[in-house]
Amino acid sequence: MRKTAVVLLSCLALTGCASDWQGEVRLKVDQVEDYRPNPNFPVEKRVWLDLVGDMPKDALDRKEFTGKIVSPADISGGEVKAGDEVVCTAKQHTIGALQTNTIQTDLSGCRKA
Repeated sequence: MRKTAVVLLSCLALTGCASDWQGEVRLKVDQVEDYRPNPNFPVEKRVWLDLVGDMPKDALDRKEFTGKIVSPADISGGEVKAGDEVVCTAKQHTIGALQTNTIQTDLSGCRKA
């Protein structure tokens, strides 16, 4: 029993206090660009999104997240252009105290506002 407790406490110490957050954020399309990482690859469209205002007060990371790059297929509601606003579900996850980048923000369910 004592060995089991030691193992469990060790696992908790290694992972730190992992937590999650999810909420909606408003972003503005900064630019839509053609991207080709290599001349042999096909051109891909990329949408640069910048945060409008601040992250919600209960978000895990309110200062470092400023925006993200997504594919136009990730945004519903029709074609977007620079200046359009979109609303996305932001999911933040912290993976523990031993990682260098402890909070990761992912966007999903984006739609034109």
